Amino acid sequence: MKRLMSGVAALAMMAAIAPATQADVNVGDKMPEMKVGQLYNNEFNVDVSDLSGHIVVVEFWATWCGPCRAQIPHLNEMNKKYKEKGVLFLSISNEPESLVAPFVKQQNMQYLVASDSKMDDVFGVRAIPHAVLFNPEGVAEWKGHPAELDAQLEKAVGKYPNARPLGSGPDYNEKLFASIEASLLKGDNPGAISLLRRIDRKSLDAREGHRARYDGIVNRITPMAEADFSRAMSNVKNKQYADALATLTRVANEYRGLPIAEKAAAELKRLDGDPEVLKAKRNDAIERQADNMLRRAKAQAEDGDKVMAYLRLKNIVEKYPGTAAAAEAKTLLTAYEADEELMKKVNDR
Repeated sequence: MKRLMSGVAALAMMAAIAPATQADVNVGDKMPEMKVGQLYNNEFNVDVSDLSGHIVVVEFWATWCGPCRAQIPHLNEMNKKYKEKGVLFLSISNEPESLVAPFVKQQNMQYLVASDSKMDDVFGVRAIPHAVLFNPEGVAEWKGHPAELDAQLEKAVGKYPNARPLGSGPDYNEKLFASIEASLLKGDNPGAISLLRRIDRKSLDAREGHRARYDGIVNRITPMAEADFSRAMSNVKNKQYADALATLTRVANEYRGLPIAEKAAAELKRLDGDPEVLKAKRNDAIERQADNMLRRAKAQAEDGDKVMAYLRLKNIVEKYPGTAAAAEAKTLLTAYEADEELMKKVNDR
């Protein structure tokens, strides 16, 4: 009994007291209508007025609350562990954006955060940090200190295996399609591609027309990438490996998430095991190193330190023979060596 009481006392010490309010949300209650101010980390365009389908953890906190700050790493870990299992974390502060926005960045809060909210009054929060766990139907199944959440979340994800992860479902895709199409109308292809990566492709067939919209957008975006891919393959055929690798890498990165990017990545993987390509990559690296040294030599000459420039040029010729930089360095050395005063300084060094 003493051990139990000490545990309760420890949790009590971990909480900061907040002003008492009249309303309350208890286990078994439906989630109140959520009205919050500014949202941070909202990469999935979460609409807090419709959280159905998710297991939702609503947590109340404040920047001035030491126990709240202590829970941030724990909440980050749980967010990482459970977000793909349908759990959405929403941490709410009643403080203004001017306080919360820099704090979110400084503390690396990785879950959904809201500021300028009066939801603590609606929930009847009497001490913070305080958390309430709602099931996918929006019914509260637990409330308490977020330090005790682990066991509750394990229980919830086992009980609701079909909870909807963030960034999934036809409604989510519908909102994303609208943003993608708006980006395309503005000519913002990179923005459209970035949004297209977030489409939940598993849900495309769940709503009529979504598969066709997705394919249409992909077909509109990828012609330029296809042309780049074809040019890269011509470069491979002509053994211009450096240009080919650079183009394929750009296609794989810029169009990530699209079939053309997967095609480019597969070709890069194949080329990575080709001895000729490996040799070309080594030669390209040597050319870059020599070119960098040549630029430094030229910069030293422009700064008036021609002695060091001369010595660096000599080093390029000796260390990187056969490179374009070495050939240019030889030409520059010939001009320098015609300067008797400069050569005297070099010899006296």
